[in-house]
Amino acid sequence: MTGTRGREYGLTLLVMAVAALGIVVAYRSTWITAAVPVFSGTTAPTTSERFSGTNLVGFGGAAGWVCLAAVGGVVATRSWGRSFVGAIAFLAGAAAGVGALTFWLSKQSLIAAALQGGEVISVEGNLWWVIACVGGLGVMVTGALTLLRGRSWPALGRKYERNAQASASPSSATEMWDALNRGEDPTRD
Repeated sequence: MTGTRGREYGLTLLVMAVAALGIVVAYRSTWITAAVPVFSGTTAPTTSERFSGTNLVGFGGAAGWVCLAAVGGVVATRSWGRSFVGAIAFLAGAAAGVGALTFWLSKQSLIAAALQGGEVISVEGNLWWVIACVGGLGVMVTGALTLLRGRSWPALGRKYERNAQASASPSSATEMWDALNRGEDPTRD
């Protein structure tokens, strides 16, 4: 049973990482290239204005970075902490996906806002917003899976954690530092 949980954990981390990276790359890429006149009221000459997903839907790009950070959070936590990170990942994935859908549903108004009311001669778009939307869905699914099943997944080993019985008391630690300051070896008996 541990092997199944381990595979589920690894696959979830992989999908979450790929989806989060897809969101970050998609939001940083150019979604729209608009041809705008150089001089107001004319159609020529024109210049190209490029807008990334972050320029058009800023919260979606920020959500992508939260999704990427959640991958490390899943690895670093266990038990309820991991469930909390899963919930955060779910919400961040939803925000990234909603940002991409917002772009698709209100493309013209977002372009007008990005150009600050300037004239537009032509607009060319691409499908980076679809990658952001699919990535958001991927992080939502893996975040929900982490929220529901993450507490049963393997965690980082405890062998590097400080053991309360084996640790020195603050006074003995202070004494050891004082001995080092005097040039003495505190480990020599």
